[in-house]
Amino acid sequence: MNWESSLVHSLNTWGLNHQSFTKLIANDFVYIAIVLGALTFLYDQIRYSTKPFLSPLNIRVLITDGLLNLAIPVGLATIISEIISKSVNRARPFISDEVKNFLNHANDGGMPSHHMVFTIALAYCVIGFHRNIGIIILALALISGVGRMAAGIHYPTDIIVGIALGLLIPYLFGKFMTALKISRKR
Repeated sequence: MNWESSLVHSLNTWGLNHQSFTKLIANDFVYIAIVLGALTFLYDQIRYSTKPFLSPLNIRVLITDGLLNLAIPVGLATIISEIISKSVNRARPFISDEVKNFLNHANDGGMPSHHMVFTIALAYCVIGFHRNIGIIILALALISGVGRMAAGIHYPTDIIVGIALGLLIPYLFGKFMTALKISRKR
């Protein structure tokens, strides 16, 4: 048994004994991260907006900033993750290593972890305008990654590659926008 299988087996044994908690961190932390990211973005927009907030100018800025600072980089990372997942045919641990899948997850490609790519990309983007909340989202993402291994859904390298893509894609998007001289900040 290799190191990845060994780690997943150990975490899965723990996860089976703590199924409710494992389900929470493996699946639901991403929703907490989305709500935190969205609320932080809106708070930041309201805090720095000209008055009144719902003026046509502020709404245009809200939409533009939302697209450039969150939706496009996170969406791009997620799409690239999907493309890689379709190209890399890697069975999930609950198929290839006979660990228990108690989350009833589909038997599709697990490399990279889409949860990790999405949540890490979101954390990276939020850190750009609110460092502390971005770090909280990052912590939620990392804990979720451990939960997804404990649930038998991902191997450690699925999580690691997800983290790398979640950091790299928004970073490269930012560099691309800078090269085009398009400001992502008001």
